[in-house]
Amino acid sequence: MNTYRVPLKKPKPDIQRFLNAMSGKKVPDRTPMVEYLIDDAIMKPILENMMHRQWVDTSDKDEYMGGQMDMFAESLEIVNAWLDNQIAFWYHMGYDFIRVEVSLPLPAVAHVIKDTAKGNEDHNRAWQGLNQGPITNWEDFEKYPWPTVSEQDFYIHRYICNHLPEGMGFISCHAGGVYEHASRLMGYEGLCVNLYDNPDLVKAVSDKLGELIFEYNKHLLELDGLVSIFQGEDFGFKTQTLLSPDDIRKYYLPWHKKYAELIHEKGKVYYLHSCGKIDVIMGDLIDDIGIDGKHSFQDSVQTVVEAKQLYGNKICLLGGIDVDKLARWDTVNLRKYVRGVIDACVPGGRFAVGAGNSVPSYIPIDNYLTMLDEALK
Repeated sequence: MNTYRVPLKKPKPDIQRFLNAMSGKKVPDRTPMVEYLIDDAIMKPILENMMHRQWVDTSDKDEYMGGQMDMFAESLEIVNAWLDNQIAFWYHMGYDFIRVEVSLPLPAVAHVIKDTAKGNEDHNRAWQGLNQGPITNWEDFEKYPWPTVSEQDFYIHRYICNHLPEGMGFISCHAGGVYEHASRLMGYEGLCVNLYDNPDLVKAVSDKLGELIFEYNKHLLELDGLVSIFQGEDFGFKTQTLLSPDDIRKYYLPWHKKYAELIHEKGKVYYLHSCGKIDVIMGDLIDDIGIDGKHSFQDSVQTVVEAKQLYGNKICLLGGIDVDKLARWDTVNLRKYVRGVIDACVPGGRFAVGAGNSVPSYIPIDNYLTMLDEALK
């Protein structure tokens, strides 16, 4: 017997309530919920066992960032059924929006292994290593199969917007930011070496990606139903930024400023997901670029409670439930921890509760449900 509040039989999403809460215009009576990404391994058992829907598998593209679905390998029947499940999940789990992201086809080098998460062994996990990427010199840059942005890249976005349940909004972005794709195409070590040996090549690769994502954003902003671009761009790790702050400011932050300006001109908001310790550039992100919200927190770097105290009068803080605790703690202690975070961050608004990063395949289902159950009190 299901003892959790979710899935909700009669959800009442209110995207305007969410946006008002995130802007600080109104403090809601219940904190909104947010997620950046939710793994299929979490969605599948909930959709099948709790919502009694039929799961639909799609193909993976392991050479693309995040193993993006190969739209051209699927029938529209499969794609539409997959999208219907996405919509049903976000709707009945109590969110005010649906968030789905897709990358342009930007082949890069990735390590691929079988997932070890229980129930997801038939699927792969992919991550970027330190090794050399496909672009090492100017000849590689010229020969690389750079994609173009076209309307066919936005089928899933249009489908979701055309099937949004009443009260819901759509949040998306280009999967992977300028720096993330540059570090994949050049390899992290190759990128770092070329910052010294061939900075013009780094700039050319970064600017090419920046222009593609800018064009991609222009298409996204034409969608009725889109309320925010929530961009991922992991600038840091546990102890510092992945590149020097000056190099981040030189090559990558100008593109984020262009994105924020474009998005704000359209009356939408710009949220940024960035992992790791990036406090050294937070002033740039808030005061110069003008991000409206920050996502990704881990307690070993900076808790969301600490971030709320530092930045909560300027931007909203999204998520914050430490993924390590979400993965390992028992539900009793996890519930207490989630309640403590909510109680500390709700005053003044500008906070939505959710995982500190994504909800990966190895999170116990009961722990994910416990987090939502506590948030819906």
